[in-house]
Amino acid sequence: MKKGQPVELIGDVTHIDGEWVTVNLGVPVTVNIDTLRLVTAYKPPTRKAPLVDKPR
Repeated sequence: MKKGQPVELIGDVTHIDGEWVTVNLGVPVTVNIDTLRLVTAYKPPTRKAPLVDKPR
């Protein structure tokens, strides 16, 4: 690691205050909004058919 090297951290945004954003990485971390990249959370596709067998 070097100072200024980009690092990818994954967490949930908990608070936005002007230029600063607090992200929960297990502990809250506050960073400048210009350094963040917003990525939407992965949501698995929903099932159309139930997992149980239909009675005959």
